[in-house]
Amino acid sequence: MAIHKPIYIADRYRLKKKNIGGGNMSSIFLCEDIEAQNEEDTSVIVKMFNKPSIGDEDLQRQIFNREVESLDKLNHKNIVRILNKDFDEEFDAFFIVLEYIRGRNFKEAFDDICKYEYAQKLELIMQVVEGVEYLHKKNIVHRDLKPSNLMIDKDGTVKIIDFGISRLQDTFYNDYTLATFATKNYSSPEQMAGKNITYQSDIYSLGLIFYEIFTCSNITTRESMDVSMLPQGMQHIIVKMTKEEPNLRYSTISELKRDIEKERSLVIQEKYIYLGLTNNVKKRLLAFGYIEKEETELALKLLKKEYAGKCYMWPQKNQEKQFEGSFELYGQNFSSILKIDQRDNNRFTIVSISFIQPDRLMRQKEIAYEIPYGIKVGDGTMTHFKDEINAQILNEEVLNHEANFISQRNEDKYQKNIIVKWKNILELEKKQIDQEKSTLRYRNLKINERDASLEIEINIDMEYELNYNYEDMLQMTTKKNIHKSIDVGHMREFSDGHMIIDLIPQVDYTNIANSGEISVSMKMADIAIDRKRKALKSIQYKENVNPEISDIIFNPSSATSKDNLIFRKTDCKSKEIDQSKLISLEKALSADNMFLLQGPPGTGKTTFISELVYQILNGNPKYKGNPDAKILIASQSNVAVDHSLAKIKKLIPDIKMIHIGVLDKLAESSKEYTLDIFCREWTQKVIENCKEALVRYKKKIEIDESLQEKNSIIIEIENITNELEKLTGELEKVEVEIEKINILDSKWQFVNEKITTMKQMVTTKTDSVTEEQLSQIIDTFIDNLSGLNDKLAMVIEESIALSEQKMELQKHYIRINEELRIKEHEADEWKELLGVSSSEEYLQAKSDIQKLLKENKKKYAKYSRIEGLCKEWQKRVTQGDGLLQESIADSTLVGATCLGIASLSSAIDLKFDWVIVDEAGKATPSEILVPICLGRKVVLVGDHKQLPPVVDEALLKLQDKERMNISKEDLELSLFEYLEKNINDDCKNILNEQYRMNPVIGELISKLFYDNTLVSKTLMEEKTIPLKMYDGKPLVWLSTAARADRKEEMIVDSYRNTCEAKVIFEQLLKIDAELEKLKLKKETAVIAGYRGQRDRLTRLYESKFKTRFHNMTVEINTVDAFQGRETDIVFYSIVRSNDDGKLGFLKDVRRLNVAFSRARELLVVVGDHQCAKRKTSFYGQKNPFCELIQFINDSDDCLLKEV
Repeated sequence: MAIHKPIYIADRYRLKKKNIGGGNMSSIFLCEDIEAQNEEDTSVIVKMFNKPSIGDEDLQRQIFNREVESLDKLNHKNIVRILNKDFDEEFDAFFIVLEYIRGRNFKEAFDDICKYEYAQKLELIMQVVEGVEYLHKKNIVHRDLKPSNLMIDKDGTVKIIDFGISRLQDTFYNDYTLATFATKNYSSPEQMAGKNITYQSDIYSLGLIFYEIFTCSNITTRESMDVSMLPQGMQHIIVKMTKEEPNLRYSTISELKRDIEKERSLVIQEKYIYLGLTNNVKKRLLAFGYIEKEETELALKLLKKEYAGKCYMWPQKNQEKQFEGSFELYGQNFSSILKIDQRDNNRFTIVSISFIQPDRLMRQKEIAYEIPYGIKVGDGTMTHFKDEINAQILNEEVLNHEANFISQRNEDKYQKNIIVKWKNILELEKKQIDQEKSTLRYRNLKINERDASLEIEINIDMEYELNYNYEDMLQMTTKKNIHKSIDVGHMREFSDGHMIIDLIPQVDYTNIANSGEISVSMKMADIAIDRKRKALKSIQYKENVNPEISDIIFNPSSATSKDNLIFRKTDCKSKEIDQSKLISLEKALSADNMFLLQGPPGTGKTTFISELVYQILNGNPKYKGNPDAKILIASQSNVAVDHSLAKIKKLIPDIKMIHIGVLDKLAESSKEYTLDIFCREWTQKVIENCKEALVRYKKKIEIDESLQEKNSIIIEIENITNELEKLTGELEKVEVEIEKINILDSKWQFVNEKITTMKQMVTTKTDSVTEEQLSQIIDTFIDNLSGLNDKLAMVIEESIALSEQKMELQKHYIRINEELRIKEHEADEWKELLGVSSSEEYLQAKSDIQKLLKENKKKYAKYSRIEGLCKEWQKRVTQGDGLLQESIADSTLVGATCLGIASLSSAIDLKFDWVIVDEAGKATPSEILVPICLGRKVVLVGDHKQLPPVVDEALLKLQDKERMNISKEDLELSLFEYLEKNINDDCKNILNEQYRMNPVIGELISKLFYDNTLVSKTLMEEKTIPLKMYDGKPLVWLSTAARADRKEEMIVDSYRNTCEAKVIFEQLLKIDAELEKLKLKKETAVIAGYRGQRDRLTRLYESKFKTRFHNMTVEINTVDAFQGRETDIVFYSIVRSNDDGKLGFLKDVRRLNVAFSRARELLVVVGDHQCAKRKTSFYGQKNPFCELIQFINDSDDCLLKEV
């Protein structure tokens, strides 16, 4: 017996049964997913699309992925799930993988569906409507709704299949009309006619399906459809769904859903709950004047009316807010108290009536459970009827509703609190922007055209009052309007009241006032705020790419993971993967939507990021990668993005990547990957691919190129002829307008002649004129002038306006004639190429060519369509946003800052399979939400125990004024820290092996900041500088406690310490001398605790010490500037030295963590150790300096000495 070798699709899906469906362009297979884990059923459906015979394969893959990506994240109980998409080399076909539905489609189950009761059918079609409604809300038109595309699984759940596939087919196989693959029996009239397909087209198809379900008959012709036997409500629904004109149908599927719900509620109300009543009810109704006598019949009549409309129920609570078995029933006017009947626990009894204010009654109805049944009130009969609802069922429904309501209310309240807080922070930032423009007066503007700069004088007394930095865009007063400003450029330098500004290329410097106001332009800040607001709105209303991430942000515990991967180091490309990185990779790839990685200093976060990118794209034997995945690398700073991109490029040299950002702010290594350069290269590649594809296709179908060229010439001539006709018509219109103005000129000529005559009369020599003659002349002049007065005014007014118009028309006339001349010349040149000279020859050549083309119409039509597509494609990539869109779509990896990625046009559809955010702990929530909104899966990499989001103290002062109830802790709480504290353990991890610092420094960092969990993998001898002055110790505290000049100095809102500055430079000079002997070169960072100290150190360095260091580079800054960086040596200046032990923000352990952990080989702390340890705690938190000093004293590898 022959043994057949198993057939696999993409080496993963083992074929079980082939050709179980499909059509002209696709085949459907039942397969087994051999990589499925922890699944009861590994069966899947693979739908394979035959590859088009023409076109660039990479281009086809992009189109296929783009069309499917809008479908593969759909998540609805009534929509079949797309599990995967790929291309199989052996079958030479694209395919998608769908969940396997065990059940039957509507066509197969039709006889059984016909046996359903009316209410059951309504429930069935409601599932269909809800599924289609979900698709429409996702901007997906099904296009091919029919009974065989509607499945019922074994649990009775409807599943819609083949959604959007027709769109995919239409994209790939454009030489077929939609009608070719649409099922004609259920297609809308516009679909049959090949017209535009809309949501109403789906509604029409559903109308035909619903007609067959409710009439239990198959449609033979649409004219024979008869709904007269159906209930009135359903008649109306189906007739409206199947109107010939789309605009007469339901405008949306939601409108249809409302009508079906209304019909369903009428059917449900045929079922009812039965209520008994007690004598107490009759007494209460009588007491409040609702009935005239205490009679059961009167009470029943009133209650029947009271419960005739919609009624609601809610559990009644006692004073301790506990439920004791009673319910409140809200009718039209009052509340009834219900209890389970003591004689029959399947019924309720009304035990009392409560009369409450109408507004309170309305509020209670808004939260209560709407009873979906009718209500009957009786006198206590024990007989149960067929349509009566058991009270225990309603009891459970009401209690479930209450539980869901409370849960949702708590979630909404929690979400609202977070949203309000984040919005308030943005509002504060906006107010601060408006307040802090730092406006100054300037004068004596001088423009230097040679180097595109300007110089101005500014009046300020002290340099530190100037709050501009070199990245600020500055704006200055305009010359044309002193109340307006224009962006001019960035400050290059400022000294002695003179500022030089580098002008931006687009500025009109002639419009800058010689004197006026200069301030920081708020345009970019406003744009940043706007981007954050949009991101916040997207998360709040689930408008982001993956709505499930919104749920995780507001409820981190809802994050899930398959937790199904176990890797070995041999599964990784990088050789730098340790155990904690391995576990982190497993968790990141297993997480369904989000993963968080905490990376302490020196643990190799970028190594993890680069390996993660490799695994996403390439995978390993245990994880199937996706080479078509789109990945975004984002961070708060360009430096971090540059670092990650460089590491990834080193690991994956052939990866396609681009870096979005301002060229000047990018690292040199990243500039070759900028969007501008990428677009230029990519455009050229696309154009070449299109040309090659056309040549190949032309050769394949044996097109007569000369015939095609001649046809192209004829098309050009016809186009020019049409343009000539338009220009001739336009010329005629201009001539008519000019003629009208000439007529007016003749009127003016008449007036002019009259005036000339009158002028001559008046200017007659007066010496020969008698007094009588002069009087006669004046009278005649006045008579003539009066006669002309009205006409003269009107003509002059018209002449002034139309004289200008005449000039414009004459210019236009000349321009049209010139265009006519050029076009006629072009037409003659084309005719010359065609080999004809007269109109008769041209018409004959045109007839001959068209006859030959007609004989090969199909062949040339297909070629023309493909040629048109190629031209359109080339146009799209060379103009507008299409170029950016396609450039980003073609790249595998995109790098950008959190806000930089939002700088692209809103017309560009940005969606990424993975978004990886580095330094996530340093970004504000609204900032980090910008890239998060764009990803299907999100990985946040950061460390909340290092620097938090930067908090401007002015923002806190502003919030005190605005009273928004926002604390410093609120401002410093990053989204990363918030999520890390609350997300499931399966969706987070920490790297615990550091490779940067000397093990002594590493041990200090571990002890002070990471609860001794950080393990150093460095060797002492490799990470120690053998300096004799410190006895070769890697951790040193140089104390100034014994010096008389040790005290701090306060400068405005900062501090400085001259004593520490002197000590630091003395020590650096000694180190430099020892390095000379050791023949070593080292990098040194001098980190100041305060801005004032940084400025003091910088001035000393520039004026006295810069040229004295030969074996080390020295960089001086505050701790914020060094996040994400490392140097061989770190000097840390404490600055604070006082009798009270006040340390200010130095006690912030996160800032100390960053400062100390920058050192690879030597950490030197300079300051008053007695002051630093004077207080053991601050506001309940341990003083980290006490622990640091204790660590130094306890270790033989550390040194504390006074200087």
